[in-house]
Amino acid sequence: MDQREPLSDGFDRIGPFHPYVVMASVLVLDLLLILLVLSALTFAGDKIEDIIWPGGREWVDL
Repeated sequence: MDQREPLSDGFDRIGPFHPYVVMASVLVLDLLLILLVLSALTFAGDKIEDIIWPGGREWVDL
């Protein structure tokens, strides 16, 4: 297996991509997962609030 030379900034490529692209895509994926978890918690909290205190302002309108 032939060795590729490091990039000019000293990093090795990750597949065909620059490491910054891979790190940025992992960061975006992590942020999307956090957004999904927070959305699920908000939805569940709104449903629980409707059971305990019916009426009032809705957090989530579906």
